Formats: sequence, structure tokens, C-alpha cells
Amino acid sequence: MPSSTASEWQSALKSVLYGGELLAAAAVCYGAQQKERNDGTREEYAQANGNGDRVTEFTALDVAEPRPRDEELLPPGAVVPVAPESGDVLPVRVTEGEVDEAIAVLAEFPAEPVAEKPGAGATVLLDSTRVRAARKRSEAGTESPEETTVLFVSDTHLGYENRAKTGYGKTVSWIDAISSLTTVSRIADIALARDVDAVVHTGDILDHEVDDISLHAAEAALRTLSMEGISVYCIIGTHDHGSKHPSHPGSVDGVAWLQRQVEQGHLTELTMDSTRVADSGVDAYGISASNIGIDDVGTAYDWSFSEIAFGASSPGPNVLCLHESTSLFRGQDADLDIEELLAQSRVEFDCILIGDEHSPKDDDFDTGYTFRTDDGTPVHYTGPAIRLNDAYQDREAFVTELTISADGVTARRHDL
Repeated sequence: MPSSTASEWQSALKSVLYGGELLAAAAVCYGAQQKERNDGTREEYAQANGNGDRVTEFTALDVAEPRPRDEELLPPGAVVPVAPESGDVLPVRVTEGEVDEAIAVLAEFPAEPVAEKPGAGATVLLDSTRVRAARKRSEAGTESPEETTVLFVSDTHLGYENRAKTGYGKTVSWIDAISSLTTVSRIADIALARDVDAVVHTGDILDHEVDDISLHAAEAALRTLSMEGISVYCIIGTHDHGSKHPSHPGSVDGVAWLQRQVEQGHLTELTMDSTRVADSGVDAYGISASNIGIDDVGTAYDWSFSEIAFGASSPGPNVLCLHESTSLFRGQDADLDIEELLAQSRVEFDCILIGDEHSPKDDDFDTGYTFRTDDGTPVHYTGPAIRLNDAYQDREAFVTELTISADGVTARRHDL
């Protein structure tokens, strides 16, 4: 390709053909699929479907003549693929200013083209976060978003209603009216309807006893969000930890399920190193309960918040996610003094999102979810996503849509 071709476009094409960083987590590059899903060698395939040197007859994709500006870059008589949804021909020469539109076109192509043998079941070709950002910027005509919208979720306790039969854990008197499966589906619906950039979960995704049916429903919701380009970021809580070794015969290993979701690209676990949120300007950090992440569940070690060392930060905004009882809620009885944590941090956080508390401070549904530290840093809690606390007997649980920008953070509640 000519030197004027955007480097990211070259990377995108390379990823699709041979594998690379822009390929979706579960996808396999076209080159490997050609070898694994069709009988014979590439040369034999080209002989049967072309002139022996290259393929000229295409059955898996529609093709057309290239754009006039691309003709000089291709052999005489060459054709290029046509995007199945928009009908646009795939571009070859792409400038930096055109790369978002080009990636949006490339993302229309199937993750698994028709072949002699079935594929592994992948449905998304390119990294969904990058594709979604490309589509939004192409439609808006801007280089980068000024605002990032995040659906803030906490304490879904998937499988909570199983406590009625397992007998493990405290319950509320209205447990028969609770459906964590419906809640997870509703959260996904809100994220899609509001067209948020990402979902952030601050822990206790699962209850300590969770069954296969609940996990299948949750995975379906995560897969839908992933296919729509909405990434889900998380830390985990003590109940997530407990789900690794369930006691009831109807329960399964929840931590193994969490690991699979990370491997499949449905979840991104936040750590003390920065993670870019949805290809935006926002970087997120996270500390799971007891500083034990998904792969470390079952590991016991002594640690203290004084040992926390965050990785290098960007100009921000920077967001910190926590799953510990905090001094803003519980004073000296808290597990974590946020003021001390911020004082020792090398990262200047613009916002802190917390989990674990299960109710607003002092049961005040108007002012008990939002606080400020001594230095003015906003701290938000969204409450449990299911009504597992007495404070919610006559109240609806909700999630919170946060709009994060250089000007600050605004919040909007959505009832579940």
C-alpha cells in the first residue's frame, strides 16, 4: 500500500487476513479459516476458483470493481469485496481522515464466511469497541468524543433468588418477587436504548450460589452488548469470590464462568493499571474486594491499601472503581479510608465509583448516593441492582448513567 494509507487501516486489513490486534477476541483471521475450513491447499483453491495465481470466482462474498482512485493499486481486472449491509465497496487507499468510515465498512463483513466446513461460531469480525467508536465518529464527523457515557451498575448478585432454596445467606421477605435474570436483561436493554459507550460494574456480579440457567442468561446479555460494541468493564466482590466453591448441588463454579467471559471478550477486568474505556479519553482503574481479582480467587495473602500503587495515568478523565466499605459511608468502621488512598495515589482521579454498600447512606434515596472527598473528588454509588436490602422494600433499584467529560460528571438514574 502507498505510504499515504493510514497505518490503522493497514493494521485492520492485516488483522482480518492474517490476525492482529483489531480482530475480535473470538474471531479467527480469514487466512486461517481458508486453510482450516476448506479442503486442499490455497494453490488448489485458486486453481479451482480462479486462474491458478489468484481467486477470481467468489461464492462467499459479493464483489465489484474498485473505486476509481484505487484501480492503480490493483492488478488489471481485479475486483474487491462489497460490504453486505451498506453495499459499499471495500476501499484500498484510506487516509487518516477516512479510517473511521473504512473500519465501519470492514466491520460489516462476516466473522465466518461460507466455507466447506463449519466455523467455531464467532459472530463479530473486528474489535467491537473500536468499531463502535468508528461508527459514532463517522456519523458525528468529529475526531474524538468530548463526552463518554457509562452505565454504572453494582451488586447484581446474579442467582440471589436461589437463597430461598439453598438456605445460604440472608434474604429479604420479598425474595420471591426478585429475578436477577430479569434484572440483567433489563440492564442490557437500558444500555442499548441509551446507546452508552460502556457498562461499568463495581462488583458482586454473582451471588455466592449461582446456577447454570442464570449464567446462560447473563452470558446472552453480555454477548448482545459485545455485538453492539458496548464493552463491559468490571471488578469483583466477595460474593463473586464465594461463587468459586459453591455448597449447593445445583450451583456451579461462578469464577470459572467469569474467567470465560474475560477470555471471550465479553468482560474486561479493571486493575491498578489504566484501561482505556471504549476508545474514549477516559481511563479506568479498579481494585476488587480484598485486592483479589478473578484469576487470584482462592489466594489468601496479607495486604493493605497503603501498598496500592497505580500505574501511570493519562491526562484523564481518570475513574477509580472500588468494592470495599468506605469511610464516606461507615466512618472508622470502614475497610477503606478513601482520603488516605487518594493522598498516596500517583493518579489524580476525576471520579470514584464504589460498590458493596447495598443501600444509600442513612437510607436517604435523595442524597445518600453521591459524595465528595476533602479535595472535591466526586464519589458515586448506584445501589444494588436488585432489591436485596430492607431499605428497598418500597423502593425501586436502579442503575446510573454517568456522562464523563473534562467539565465533570453528571448522573441520571434508570429504574430497574
